[in-house]
Amino acid sequence: MNNFFLILAFSLFFINGYSQDKWFSTIELDFVVPSKIEYNYSFNNAGTEINLASKTSFALYYALNYQLFNKFSLGLLTGVQQQSGAKFFMYKFGSNIKYYFVDSDNVYTYLQYAHNFTVDKDKFNFGDNVRIGIGFPVMKRDAFNLNLNIFYDINGFDLSGSKPLVFGNETPESIYFRSFGISLGAKF
Repeated sequence: MNNFFLILAFSLFFINGYSQDKWFSTIELDFVVPSKIEYNYSFNNAGTEINLASKTSFALYYALNYQLFNKFSLGLLTGVQQQSGAKFFMYKFGSNIKYYFVDSDNVYTYLQYAHNFTVDKDKFNFGDNVRIGIGFPVMKRDAFNLNLNIFYDINGFDLSGSKPLVFGNETPESIYFRSFGISLGAKF
């Protein structure tokens, strides 16, 4: 019986040590350039859409990831973004999944979903963000990797009840930012 508890304790020690190696964090600074901004609104009960001028946006993300399998990881993320085209400042909360072509210290592709929310309801009610990208390690160290990511991003916002963005007398409905971006990040 004592041998059973000794083996169990020894096993839990190694399992715990192995599982801690599976957790890692990433932090990223994004530069996002919209290729198209679609603003949907109604005027005199007629819906219409216009394209707005594109301006560079910035974001900062932190993600806590778990290496689920040798080539897959799942993560929870949080962050902030300044969407310059419509002057939106938003908080983000979401998740990501990454596929590593070789191992977790090399090239990967990822899919990310985040929910956008704000405390300034005059700007927008809520929004969603979907991103697909590829990441390349540009510097590898024992304690961290420095990664460069290239991505395509869609940010959509519900503007119901918010202030008009362009003319001052339209009724805003939604806005979509279709963007390309680059980010510099670190994996710890």
